[in-house]
Amino acid sequence: MARPTREELRPRLRPEPSPAESVVVVRGGPTRARQLTTHAERTHKAFQLDGVPLWGVSVFAALDDIGPASLDGLLQRLWSYRVVHLPTVGQLAGAGFQLLPTFARPHFTLQLTTADEPEIDRLVAALGPENPNRYHWIKR
Repeated sequence: MARPTREELRPRLRPEPSPAESVVVVRGGPTRARQLTTHAERTHKAFQLDGVPLWGVSVFAALDDIGPASLDGLLQRLWSYRVVHLPTVGQLAGAGFQLLPTFARPHFTLQLTTADEPEIDRLVAALGPENPNRYHWIKR
């Protein structure tokens, strides 16, 4: 059986400037190291960037003050998650992580260098505490 080819992510990057350091990034759900490792491995199997396999996890950025790409809009979109993580772009960058503007706005891929334990533990710390999602189970 042939090994599946990784999809090149470059054509799916949006041409936009990096968000400001104060922009809030949203990661839905309770985040555990094992779960992050699984998500990073899934990305690694599916995508490459400029021919190099990519490690990463999905996040959203609150890019607007109102509407679907606002913090309120993202929390509503993630209504099924009881808790969310809300670090800023600056906090993630300060921990050494880069955000790639992938797929449809306001989705980003938080790029990792690997999915080994120290990297994942650093990501768990950078994502910060769990915060209640005020829209949990309020279907919109």
